[in-house]
Amino acid sequence: MSSPGDAEPTTLSSSIGLLGVLALLVGNAIAVPIFVLPGPLAGASGPSLVLAILLAAIPASFVVLYNALLGSAMPVAGGLYVYISRLTAPYWGFLVPFTIPLVAWASLLITATGFAEYTRIFFDVPSLLLIYALLAFVLLINLIGLRMVAQVQILFFVGLVATLLVFIVPGAGAVEAANYTPFFPDYGAFALAVVALFYPFLGFGLLIELGEEIEDPGRTIPLVLGFGIGIVALFYVALIAVLVGVVPYTDLGSEADLALAASAFLPWWGEYVIASGAIFAVVTTVNTTLLVFSRTLMRASRDGVFPALLARVHPRFDTPHYAVALLGVPPFALVPLAGEIVGLSTFIGLASLTAYFFCAIGLWNLPREFPEHYENAPFRLRRYRGLLLAVLGGGVVTGAFWLVTLLQQPVVGVVLIGWFIVAYGYYRYRLGKADRLTVYRTMTTLDAHERVDDTRE
Repeated sequence: MSSPGDAEPTTLSSSIGLLGVLALLVGNAIAVPIFVLPGPLAGASGPSLVLAILLAAIPASFVVLYNALLGSAMPVAGGLYVYISRLTAPYWGFLVPFTIPLVAWASLLITATGFAEYTRIFFDVPSLLLIYALLAFVLLINLIGLRMVAQVQILFFVGLVATLLVFIVPGAGAVEAANYTPFFPDYGAFALAVVALFYPFLGFGLLIELGEEIEDPGRTIPLVLGFGIGIVALFYVALIAVLVGVVPYTDLGSEADLALAASAFLPWWGEYVIASGAIFAVVTTVNTTLLVFSRTLMRASRDGVFPALLARVHPRFDTPHYAVALLGVPPFALVPLAGEIVGLSTFIGLASLTAYFFCAIGLWNLPREFPEHYENAPFRLRRYRGLLLAVLGGGVVTGAFWLVTLLQQPVVGVVLIGWFIVAYGYYRYRLGKADRLTVYRTMTTLDAHERVDDTRE
């Protein structure tokens, strides 16, 4: 961890206002999954995909609640890791940054593959070349800095929303009721779709990872989360309802099926408009993937559980450049593994929801561990009413996700459990090379600038 006397800064400056945060958040959630996942999932689960996205919104609502409560009380960089390590247990918090590279690489591969699928509608370019080009672009943007990311995000977000409206509004009038039957062609595929569709809602985790860089976070975080989930849920349900309503589900199964559906009720240019929206969506997704996860690695490195190199902030661009490189470079070698869209999204959803369950336990412990933060939070619930229900609800949903995954795609659950075991070995190794008491104290206390007393000065 960098010492106070180092020339390089170890904290990130507040630089994003309400509009920028909303664009980052919604653009990250209404992103490539809304274009890439519905086709393959609908091809197996049929019209029941409309119900699946509604059920996926249930765990998403818990995530939003946890983010709003914790983000309002303790706005920090690398929020999920900090909340679990400080409020649950150091090892469970350590699992977050240790698992993040896998989740980040899977996310980048999914979105880059979707980008290639839709870009080929315009240009006859090899898919691999397009995937590599997108990965390079996103890596460069995130190395330059957060201000640039926010500016790019707002631009693409406007194009994304306009495209979705072009698809949804006229598409609603072209829906044929007969396409909604049979509604449940495969119950197993339906259950797996619920798990996979939780992935797009993970964009709401963006805020608690960037708390250190958000203006007036105590007010901004709950406000943006409330608006954000309403916008995202509305777009998702409407888009999927149109997709399975205008095209028989037996004709679906490809990542570019939204363009196929658009050609059924829009003029010749409709397919190209949807493809353009998909490109906007892909960019808004990968644009924030490195942004969010690099902050978590940076914070874990500050605590000494990861190499100190990952905590360094670039003196010119004010970005954790080594952490960004760790997340952005390996996907170039993993591109050949990008074909399993549903499996990768299931892994992302299961790993993330498991982390949020430990986050819920931390939320329960918040009033006891950091009472000043809890009492001064602009948004909070009573411990033995709202908080208890939030923790129990999150536990039930997490258990259901694990059950569905082990029944439908057991390899995903086995890989995740195996990774947790590897993480424990590395965690013990790191402790063996450091002063355990010092590391424990660091992982259970907040930085000076995050304490209530300091913020009152």
